[in-house]
Amino acid sequence: MKFKKPLLLLFFGLIFLPGLKAQKVKTFILKAPEKPFYDVKKIGVLKFECSTNRRKDVILTNYIVADLLNQHRGIYNKKGSFYGIGKSKEGKTFVKGVTTDFYEVIERDQLEKIMKEQRLSLSGAIDENSAAEVGKLLGLDVLIIGNASYSHNDEWSNSELTGRCLKRTVTAKGTMKIISVKTARIVGTKTASASFKDSGCGDKVSGVMTTDQLADVSLKQLAKDFVDYFTPGYEHMVFNMEKVKIKELKDKAKEAMNFLKKGDLDHAFPIVYAMYEADSYNPKAAYNLGVLYEMVGAYEEAAEYYGIAYDLDYSNGLYQKAAERAKAGIALAGYLEDIGRPVQPYSFTGGGNALAERVKIKGSSADRVAVYSLPDKSSEVVAKVPGGLEFKVLGQEGKFIEIQLRGSKTGYVPKSNVK
Repeated sequence: MKFKKPLLLLFFGLIFLPGLKAQKVKTFILKAPEKPFYDVKKIGVLKFECSTNRRKDVILTNYIVADLLNQHRGIYNKKGSFYGIGKSKEGKTFVKGVTTDFYEVIERDQLEKIMKEQRLSLSGAIDENSAAEVGKLLGLDVLIIGNASYSHNDEWSNSELTGRCLKRTVTAKGTMKIISVKTARIVGTKTASASFKDSGCGDKVSGVMTTDQLADVSLKQLAKDFVDYFTPGYEHMVFNMEKVKIKELKDKAKEAMNFLKKGDLDHAFPIVYAMYEADSYNPKAAYNLGVLYEMVGAYEEAAEYYGIAYDLDYSNGLYQKAAERAKAGIALAGYLEDIGRPVQPYSFTGGGNALAERVKIKGSSADRVAVYSLPDKSSEVVAKVPGGLEFKVLGQEGKFIEIQLRGSKTGYVPKSNVK
């Protein structure tokens, strides 16, 4: 059976193998922002005031606008620090249909022209009411204002081998405010800081980046942090897969690894799913399957399996964070649909649809409730499941409900044992 999954975003490092040390999976995922503004379509960015150097006002503002207009924001080649689509596998993405230029951004010149006509200050000190008035004249949803500053520190040292050495550090700090044009109120605020350093010894001291150059780099990072606060973008993730030992699937796991090296999900996924079926009450197996779903942007399925892992081991903070991340991804997927920019679907082969009408088993995790092969308590017990878990409903017969057990098994549980 095939299920379409909205988002193929792959950069595969290593996937977990049963019986081996826990492995890592590296990928760029599409990440929901810290504070979503999914109803915003048109944005204006006023000049940020840089108290350290007024010439940097426009630079920070331009960095923010450039980030908002970047179609592949967050994807980069780490070694080269290249923001954009990298040609190395570290910057590679297979995502189709989603670009990150979500908003219509009004040029700064237009904003400043309106402000001059209204005899308003061009500095970042403009108040919320004045900003809202400017926004209304241009039909904006929100207006962004803010301020920043930076400081530098030079550390000199001496070495017998390399001579006199210089380590220069520049730290930029700033605050961004998002103002609703409709209400003239601040609906979002973000304070951030970014530090960059450069160093050299002997003849290389003259090649150390200037304070001005390091300030530009720091302000660029500051701009990215500001935009990340309210705008979806790509993020480089390293997933630490849980160690799962399943002896009978050892050879199949090696086969899955070979498929993953080739980027062949159609053949790899059923094997990974089979690992979960073989031990479907193991939170580690459920978490690993959730990771694989999240990697391809199947947020509903990722949330389902992360939720299973968390239900089975609610003390594990990793599972809780993963479930929260997937939940935010579901909202992001809905936003992409709403703006007419859905991800082109990808079809997995194998697996199952965990999203349907559900029931929860009564009791606590320490309890065990019998599940029968037939709607009859005298029939074979096919499983004893912990209380508190949810299962997909397949049907009802008399006083019994047929449920989908973990994996491919099904069974009947008395209605009196569910809620």
